Amino acid sequence: MSRALRLVLDNIHDRAELSATTEAQGLSIGNTQRNERNRVWRSTDTSTQVITGTLAAGAYVDDIVILGHNLTSAGTLRVELLSGSTVIRDSGEVSTGEIIPAGIWRAGIDPYMATYNDKLKVPTKRLTVTPAAITGYRLTLNDPSNPAGALEVARVVLGLAFEPTTNMSYGVQTTWVDPATHERSAGQTLRTIGGGHPRKQVRFSLDWLTPGDRERLIEEIAEIGMIRDVFVDLYPDSTGLERLSAQFVGRMSEGYGDTHDHYRNRSTTLTITEV
Repeated sequence: MSRALRLVLDNIHDRAELSATTEAQGLSIGNTQRNERNRVWRSTDTSTQVITGTLAAGAYVDDIVILGHNLTSAGTLRVELLSGSTVIRDSGEVSTGEIIPAGIWRAGIDPYMATYNDKLKVPTKRLTVTPAAITGYRLTLNDPSNPAGALEVARVVLGLAFEPTTNMSYGVQTTWVDPATHERSAGQTLRTIGGGHPRKQVRFSLDWLTPGDRERLIEEIAEIGMIRDVFVDLYPDSTGLERLSAQFVGRMSEGYGDTHDHYRNRSTTLTITEV
């Protein structure tokens, strides 16, 4: 199991004032603050695009994620974190290609340097930096040969990740929940109604919560409830589909609760469903 899961419990991006180099009609940068999957930001062409966020109040951050993007394996993402007009963190240009790792790549079947970019419904790219106090940020997207003729991002997450002192316990459950139902026609043909749009649901236990861990969960989940979006990264140190398929934005499926089972220790089980 990877070192420790990471949860972004408070998405600073959702409170930022945003601008972008270009915006296609009806597909503004403000859509990256919304959950509807048909509402995305889209540029008007494949020129270099800069997304700028300005915060009304400073915030500490260390995780930056773009989700539902269409950047190819030839694309790059650059993240700059700002204090006033000063750049205090700069990722440089990072490839958005998610290469299929050795041991999974299939010789004679997968192309050389094949990637997962076009295999996932909601592609993600996450960057982690040393925690910093910021007042703004810039995301620079570059993919001039993108075959779609425009660049696209559905959701942006920016925040200070929660990483428990002790990782989640074994027994993590992941289910792709599909709202489909099966019905038989008069001729006994099996028909599927309302399917084809499964959402991930994960259930995991944190059995060794320190007082500090519990305090953050109470402040950022329990006191706000099931309406808050949470970015989930179950296996941040892993590779391939194990990591990529376990990264998503979701919401708590039930209210927070914990058990005081040992001296200065609490345990809890969280269930989070993809939005």
